[in-house]
Amino acid sequence: MNKKLFIKLILLSISGIFHTAEATTLSVKFPNNSNIYTTTVGSFFDANIYADGLPDFGGFDIYLTYNSANLSAQSLSTATVFGTDTDASFIQSIAPGSIHFAEAIAYDSPATEGLNIAGPTLLGTVTFKALTVSAINTAYLIDISASSEIYTFNGKSIGGTAQGGNVKVTAVPAAVPLPASIFLFVPGLLAVFGARKSIREIAA
Repeated sequence: MNKKLFIKLILLSISGIFHTAEATTLSVKFPNNSNIYTTTVGSFFDANIYADGLPDFGGFDIYLTYNSANLSAQSLSTATVFGTDTDASFIQSIAPGSIHFAEAIAYDSPATEGLNIAGPTLLGTVTFKALTVSAINTAYLIDISASSEIYTFNGKSIGGTAQGGNVKVTAVPAAVPLPASIFLFVPGLLAVFGARKSIREIAA
């Protein structure tokens, strides 16, 4: 873990938790560009974490929770949204049922203000594997914890809304057996073609 980023996040965290009363949003989106997704046991899929509505974006410290009975987090990659101004090393960890990643504009950055985020902007991607069939209407198998933080360039915590992701895991469809009649039809068809060939040979 980068020591500067760790200290910076401790100082920023004094501002409080991620609230749910203002315009800034954190959201989870799946490959279908929705926060609702259906998949089958054994499959892999990506959950993308987006931020939106940030006029002076300086850093984030995000905690995700997920149902480890149904899902397993395989990998986490960040979008390095701050580009060359990103701290050289950022916080990134995966544990059963939880994910934590953080990133901030470096202390020695020449920037004088944060990023202006006026549309959905990717912060990171988590690849999951579906393990077991989920309960019907299970809400937010992947959720954004209320302790997640979004900060301005000067370290002020920004409130907003957080929307998790609802994943429905279903069983792999059983293979459809071929009807018994197909086994009678194919030999019969071969016999017909064989008979026609014999007639042509005789005629020749």
